[in-house]
Amino acid sequence: MNFSKGAKYILISTVFFTAMQAMIKAMPQYTSFEHVFFRSLIGLILSVGVLSKMGIPLRAKNIKMIIVRSLVGCASMFSFFYILTTIPFGTASSFKYMSPIFATIFAAIMLKEKIEFRQWIYLIICFTGILLLKGFDTRISTLDLLIGLMAGISGGLLIVIIKKIGNDDHPLVILQYFMLVTTILSFMVIIPYWKWPNLNDAIALLSIGVIGFVAQYYFTKSIQVSEEVGSISILRYLEVLFALIAGYIWFDETYSWQSTMGIALIMAGILLSFTDKQRKLKYNKTI
Repeated sequence: MNFSKGAKYILISTVFFTAMQAMIKAMPQYTSFEHVFFRSLIGLILSVGVLSKMGIPLRAKNIKMIIVRSLVGCASMFSFFYILTTIPFGTASSFKYMSPIFATIFAAIMLKEKIEFRQWIYLIICFTGILLLKGFDTRISTLDLLIGLMAGISGGLLIVIIKKIGNDDHPLVILQYFMLVTTILSFMVIIPYWKWPNLNDAIALLSIGVIGFVAQYYFTKSIQVSEEVGSISILRYLEVLFALIAGYIWFDETYSWQSTMGIALIMAGILLSFTDKQRKLKYNKTI
């Protein structure tokens, strides 16, 4: 099967996002707001540095939409980092996997993308797999549930906003504004609780920032080059598999028959959706 550039980019981003999330989970001594600050500050420095070296102007062309993207991205990062540091890793990640569902819905409303009935069926298969995979976790409070839903909704909206921005601005130009907004807002929150990290923690936080920067860059690039948001966003469900591997290796998580069935449904939904899109593209090229 030939993968499009958008598919390749989003697969790269999912691997790096999973690694970043696992590292954050492994550092509970820092609050979610501190993680947002360090991750954003490092991302901002890298974005500005690379853009300057490439000779690309820092000022955005589509400034209004990029500011909206930055605010929505900020809500997504704050909410996801919060649940990531307060509830189990796999359960927290499952909220993020809801974003393709919302991305498909927002794409149909805002971008007028035609979502065929079969695609909805594939999404439902994937989402059913997630429900089987994690089940109902009684350790999640009502507040955690609401914040988790906000992470999924804002993540889905973010995908569509990036698509609306288009290719007028370089991915790193978009990213630098996002990092700037989250750096400022997170710093305002953590000022009363500021503490300097030791050397080992500083290295780990730096690594999280670099990994997050790479993940966000390829995520933005994948949306920009993809023809349809709905078809590309479903590939983010592969993070389920990556999160399970990370949970097994780093957090000694084990998986029941329910988890195995969930994985099978998620992979089936992804494969059916992607092959259907590839078949449709091949058919369109022959007519």
